[in-house]
Amino acid sequence: MTTLKSINPHSGETMKTYETFSDEVIESKIQIAHDTQKTWKNVSFKEKQKLYHNLAGEIENNLEELAALQTLEMGMIHSASKAGLKSTAHLARWFADSAASLLQDEAFERDGEEGKFVYDPLGVIFGIAPWNFPFNQVLRAAIPNTIAGNTTVYKHASNVPQCAARIEQLFLDAWFPEGVYTNMFVDSDKSEMIISHTYVAWVNLTWSEWAGKSVGSLAGKYLKPSVLELGWNDAFIVASNTRIKEIAEAAMKARIANNGEKCNSSKRFVVPEAYYDDFVKYAKEAMENFKVWDPMLAETDLWPLARPDLRDEVHTQVEKTLKQWARLITWGNKIQGDGNYYEATILADVTPEMTSYKEEVFGPVATIIKVKDIEEAIQVANNSDYGLCGCVYGDNQEELRDIATRVHTGMMFINKPAGSRASLPFGGVKHSGYGKENGPDGLRAFVNKKVVLY
Repeated sequence: MTTLKSINPHSGETMKTYETFSDEVIESKIQIAHDTQKTWKNVSFKEKQKLYHNLAGEIENNLEELAALQTLEMGMIHSASKAGLKSTAHLARWFADSAASLLQDEAFERDGEEGKFVYDPLGVIFGIAPWNFPFNQVLRAAIPNTIAGNTTVYKHASNVPQCAARIEQLFLDAWFPEGVYTNMFVDSDKSEMIISHTYVAWVNLTWSEWAGKSVGSLAGKYLKPSVLELGWNDAFIVASNTRIKEIAEAAMKARIANNGEKCNSSKRFVVPEAYYDDFVKYAKEAMENFKVWDPMLAETDLWPLARPDLRDEVHTQVEKTLKQWARLITWGNKIQGDGNYYEATILADVTPEMTSYKEEVFGPVATIIKVKDIEEAIQVANNSDYGLCGCVYGDNQEELRDIATRVHTGMMFINKPAGSRASLPFGGVKHSGYGKENGPDGLRAFVNKKVVLY
């Protein structure tokens, strides 16, 4: 067994430690989840609706405590932490009120025969979650997975163990049966043991490309279906407009959302040459006005990265890109002193062979790319192994909608930053993963659509 440490990224203080589970405890937890699922799958949607509204209520009633925990353990600014938790409570209520209609039996008549489609739960789901949205990332998958009649065992990221334990307690406090949601304090090397388990039916992962390849291959090895959300290097396209200052400011605000530690945030800013110099100028002004400070304070814009190694990785990517002859527009260094702070950074004149063009930089770093025109902008947006979300900003709605339909990605946002909605499917293409979370697609991702023919 190893020790999981909860470390404050602002101060470096170790707040709490946990021991990982032994093989015997892992087996026991999966057995309980399996036994619970036998009865949980038969609980009516009317009763489940009450429970998931209870869960939303637990989040709302403990908002200050949960937000502070998320800030102290991951570093998320306190105001954003509260807003995210409110959104998570809304997600719980949306699925509570939508599940019955979305998963009800559907009668059909085809080719002279009658029957119905039945949505059957699958069993125990193994979930793996990242640290960047400690509550929302887990519950965005766990809520639809379980309301569909499955149970879930969840491995959260090793650096947010307090949030991990608190999520399980939220379910218990909302009067869910033990085993519907189970926190698993396990190391990554236990993933194969869990995935291969007879009672585990499916795998749900939100993480990086390398984690997706590893877990996806294990799921395939044991013939377990999976949903993988892997993030990466989304494009923000500037189209024809008369408000480049406003767009540049919106772009930089989008880039530093969640301190740049956001899988679906814009990272490559693709700007036609007619707007390029002004965009760089106004983006620089915006980045230099962001205040870096304690994430518990309301005036803070940028906060510490979640771990020291993550800050080191961001700095390495910036240095590599500069050595490849990108132009440094703002800052580009670690901030000395306590905490894992990094300066708001802009890299301009970035070309396809450079590191920040090809790789996801998970921090407050913007990559700006000059193109000749919109046609080349679309080519650059699609010239990536990834495609989770994308944005296009401009004035001509017809042009914007045309561009949005031509970018190869899971979601496109017009004149608004990338985000997620409880009611809409969320997921990517190419190396950004496969399958959907959220919305009707996310609810039906972990059920078997069974055909009953009369």
